[in-house]
Amino acid sequence: MSLKDFFNFNQGGKTDYSVKLGFDFAYGDKNFKFAEVFTVEVFRKILTDCYEHAADFPKDKESALWDSVVFTQARRGLISILAHAMTHKEKLYLKLDEDCVRKATEEEKKEIDADPSGKKGLCVDFTDFHRATIVLILASLINLLLENANTSLNVSKSILLQINGLRENVANANAGEVIAQAKAIEQGLKNGTGALLDAGDNLELPTFDTNPMEQALDVLYGLMSFITGLPRAYISGELTTGLSTTGEADEKGIERGLTFYFNSIFKPVCEKLLGGHLVFKTSNWRKFAEIANLLPTLEATDMVSKEYKNQLIKEVFG
Repeated sequence: MSLKDFFNFNQGGKTDYSVKLGFDFAYGDKNFKFAEVFTVEVFRKILTDCYEHAADFPKDKESALWDSVVFTQARRGLISILAHAMTHKEKLYLKLDEDCVRKATEEEKKEIDADPSGKKGLCVDFTDFHRATIVLILASLINLLLENANTSLNVSKSILLQINGLRENVANANAGEVIAQAKAIEQGLKNGTGALLDAGDNLELPTFDTNPMEQALDVLYGLMSFITGLPRAYISGELTTGLSTTGEADEKGIERGLTFYFNSIFKPVCEKLLGGHLVFKTSNWRKFAEIANLLPTLEATDMVSKEYKNQLIKEVFG
């Protein structure tokens, strides 16, 4: 076997000097879709935080929100159902059976359409929810970055050996000796026992540079932050750090972004299906401090009605 056959330089009379450097990014499941799962989890996280900011949520209906690992009809909770519908821009017909939310049957869909009051069930339409498409595209680009990183990591595990006079050896009929030498050098280096090289040979160990990937992720997370209306740190899962950093700006940005999802999706769907009258409560510690200072004054005055006092306290503290 000649060296030219070993490196596959000669194929059907055509010389091919290309080398495939791509490495398959194995998920363990051939049908796994990174972008879809990523987008669903983004919206699931948003809706879960909407619940965390919901005052007056009916306690006896909370179980309808959550998934279950038990194999039943209600394995998927309302939050997951909505997150999947948002991701795929679906039109949903939902019914409440005791404490479980499910998709309506074809017959039930007709009843829901005939009774817009919501007593028979609820129709939720995400067909115009185009921000989900943009998040899916950005998540697909993140997937490509991970695949490129996987290739770079695999290449960085290799050893680049530049052999002096390689082309002359390729043409040599006794190339088997060269192949044996190359394999011995590779094995010696991997085992840490060293190897004898020609003075003209050059050895290089590739390195994995994370800077391009980090810069690309910064851009993608920035775009995702813009389209979702939530801070970049919220999307990327980063924590605010530093002795002089309170994270207050991120907290305000999160609450500002969640307000849209709360008022447009979470509140109307939950109130129609599960009942109650939901109010968005803040987590802003400065507002807590201001209200705490105001409480004695509120208690001492008769100019503010008791109903308004109760409403104010409930809105802030839940």
